[in-house]
Amino acid sequence: MSIFDHSSDRLKQVIEKVRSDIDLNQNVFPGLADLLDRVVDPNVDVSREESVRGLLQVFWQSRTDATYSDTLAKYLPDEVNRIRDFVEHEKSAEDVSRDFHMGLSLGAREELPVIDLDGDGIPDVVDDSEIPEVHALSIGGATTMTEDITIYEEPKQKNKVLIYTNKKFQNWGRTVQNTPRLTCVARTSYGIQQIVKYANQHNMNVRAAGYRHSWSPLFGKDNQITISTLGLTRASMLPNIESLPGSQFFLPQTELNSIDYFQKPEPNKKRLVRVGTAVTNQQFRRWCNAQDVNHASTLPLNVIMVEITLGGSNAPICHGAGRKHPTLSDLVYAIEYVDANGDMQSLSKDKDPEMMTVAAGCFGLLGIVTHLTLELDPMSYAVMIPQKLPVMQAIPPPPGLKDEDIPPPLFTKMTAEERAKAQSDFEAHARDDFYAEWFWFPYTSKVWVNCWNTSKDARGAKEYPSDTGVWLQFAETVLIQIIQSAQAMLSLQDTFPWAQTTLISKMGLYALPEVTDPKKAIKTQLPNGLHFRRAIQNVRVRDMEMEIPLQPKRGLLQDAKFEDEINWALVQKAWWDAILAAYRHKEHCPQRMPLEMRITGPSKIVMAPYRGHKLGTCSIEVLTLENMKGPLWNAFAQDVLDQWMELKDNDGNYLNTRPHWAKEWFKMSVRGKPMIEYLKTSYHEAIVEFRNIYEQIAAKQGWTVSEAKERFSNDLLDRFFFEEQVNGTATNGFH
Repeated sequence: MSIFDHSSDRLKQVIEKVRSDIDLNQNVFPGLADLLDRVVDPNVDVSREESVRGLLQVFWQSRTDATYSDTLAKYLPDEVNRIRDFVEHEKSAEDVSRDFHMGLSLGAREELPVIDLDGDGIPDVVDDSEIPEVHALSIGGATTMTEDITIYEEPKQKNKVLIYTNKKFQNWGRTVQNTPRLTCVARTSYGIQQIVKYANQHNMNVRAAGYRHSWSPLFGKDNQITISTLGLTRASMLPNIESLPGSQFFLPQTELNSIDYFQKPEPNKKRLVRVGTAVTNQQFRRWCNAQDVNHASTLPLNVIMVEITLGGSNAPICHGAGRKHPTLSDLVYAIEYVDANGDMQSLSKDKDPEMMTVAAGCFGLLGIVTHLTLELDPMSYAVMIPQKLPVMQAIPPPPGLKDEDIPPPLFTKMTAEERAKAQSDFEAHARDDFYAEWFWFPYTSKVWVNCWNTSKDARGAKEYPSDTGVWLQFAETVLIQIIQSAQAMLSLQDTFPWAQTTLISKMGLYALPEVTDPKKAIKTQLPNGLHFRRAIQNVRVRDMEMEIPLQPKRGLLQDAKFEDEINWALVQKAWWDAILAAYRHKEHCPQRMPLEMRITGPSKIVMAPYRGHKLGTCSIEVLTLENMKGPLWNAFAQDVLDQWMELKDNDGNYLNTRPHWAKEWFKMSVRGKPMIEYLKTSYHEAIVEFRNIYEQIAAKQGWTVSEAKERFSNDLLDRFFFEEQVNGTATNGFH
C-alpha cells in the first residue's frame, strides 16, 4: 500500500519541482523526491516505519536547514540517542523502543533548571537545593515584591510548596498568556490550604492549572496566584515524554497524584476510586491496567490524550465518544476542595445529589479541587476494527448535496444499493456502538472510522499500542514538529501552499491503524482503546469544537425517547459543511489537522453543553497546527462555525448548539452576536439554576458566594456568571 491514499498528483508536483532544481534536490531536500516516487507508486509498499524514518532523514541530511538538529537539541541525551539510532543508524523501531525504563530521563526533567522556556531570563524550574531547609519558605524582596512570602511546608510530608515570582504563564495552545504574581507548585491538600489562606490575607485571586490544555480563558489572572498541580517543566516544556513506557518510574509520588479505591470493589458493580486532581490519564491508564482480574476497573469514557490531568479534564466538563456515555463530570461521585476560607470541604452524590450537578462541573468556582472520587466499571476489552473508507462511504453526503457539489477528489461513483448500505452502516455505528468517532485529514480521500464495541472476555487481549507502536507515534511527533517549523518547508509553501498540509494529512491518515479482517481485530484493555494515540502533547494545535444536539426524524415528537429514530442527515450536513469549508479555503489550507466527530450521550451536569440533548450529541471539531494562528485560521474557523450554527430542528428553529467549554470560542461570534452574549442567552435558565445551587452549597459549607467570587473567579467567569444587564448596565448577578 502506498503511504498516501490519494493526492498523488500533488506529490508528483512536489517531485517535479524538487527534481528540476539541483539545489532543492541535493542540498535542501536530499532524498525527498526518491521517497515520494516510491510513495506514489501503487506497486511499491512503503511501510509506516520506513515513511517516518525516510522523511526524518530528508531533514537530517539537509545541508541548508538545521531544523532537525535544532529540534533534537530540545531533547535530553537518552531521547536524542534513540532518535538518532532510528534515523541516522536505521535501527528498527522495535530495537529503539527496547528497555525504555533503563534510560528515560523524565526524573531529570521534573524540577531541574533545564531551560528558560519563555525568554524572561528566569529558569522555568528551581532545584530543591535552592530552597532553604526550614519549615517555612520565605522568598521575596528581590523581584518587585514588597513583603516576604511565607507558605508553610506540609507537615510530615517533606513536600515543599515551590514558589516562583512573576513567572509568565501560557496555555498549551498559546491562546492565553498572563503573568501571575506568584506561581505555586503544591503537592498536598495542606499546601493548597496554606496558599488559599495566604491569598485571603493579601486579597489575591487564586486558580489552578495542570497541563494547561484549555484554549478558552479559563485560567488565572495577571498579578494573582496560579497553583500548578504539576511541576512547571512537566506542565509546560516540550517535548514531553510522559507517554513513553518507563516514564512512570521517574514521577514523584504525591498526595495530589494518588489513586486509591474508595471502597472495596465488588464483582459486576460500579467501583468508586479516589484520585488526586494531578493524576494524569497516563498514570490512571497504567493503574487501571495493573489491577488484578477481580478488581480491575476502568472509566467507560475519556479523552484521547494521556498528557492531561483528571482535574483539568473534569473542570470544563470534557467528554469521550459513544452515545451510551455522558461526560466525565457525570461520573464524579464525590469532590473534595479547599474553600474560600482555606478549609477542606467535600460533597458527594449520596448526600448531595443535586449539588453535585453543579459541583462536578463548576470551572473551579467552588475552590481549588484536590480530589475526585470517580465511578468506574469493571474492566472490559475494546475490540477495535478501525477502517479507512472513501469519504462518501464513511459518512454519506446529506440529502440535498448534489454530486456536482462534492469536490472531485472525494467523489466516488456508487450505486443506489451501495449508498443505502453506506447510510445504514454509518447510522448503526453512530447510534449503537460503544465508541464512535471519525477523522478526516484535510484533502485526503478517505476517512478513518474508529467505531467499536467491547467484550468482557479477556482472552486474546494485548497491550496496545505496543512499545514499538508508542515509539513510532513519538517519532511521528518529532517529524511533525520539524515539518511545522522547518524554513525549507515554509519556502516550499510559497510555491505549493498545500505542501505542509498534504504531508501531514497523508502521514496522519497512514499512521492510524486499519483492520480489514474482523477476525484480526485489535483486542486490548478498554483504557488502551480510549488512549490509542500517545505523545499528542508534543504537537501544539488550535481547536474549535461545537456540540450539536441530535434531533428526531421528522414526524416523531420532539420529546422522542433515547431509542427513537434520529435525523442523521443533520449530522451528515455538519460533517460535510466542514469538508466543503476546507475546500473553499484550499488556497491557503488553514486546516492542517483533522476534522473529528464523535457521537456522545446526554449529561445531567447543569453547565454541560450536552445537557438537554436527550437523543445524544454530535461533538464535532476542526483542528490545525499551532503555527497557523492568525487571520487565516480565525476566518476559516468562523466560516465553519457559521455553517454549524445554521442547523435547525424540524420546526425551523435554530438548534441550541454550544461550544466545548475548553476549546476555542471566546473570540468568535454567532449570527453577528459575540459568542459570550449568545451563550448567556443559550444558558440563561442553566445559569439561574447554577447560581441557586451554588448559593445553597455556600450556605451549607460555611462560605459566601462573594468570597468565592473574589478568591476563585476570573474575568470570563465574572462576565458569564456574576453579571447581568440591568438597563444596559452590568451588575452583580447575585442579590
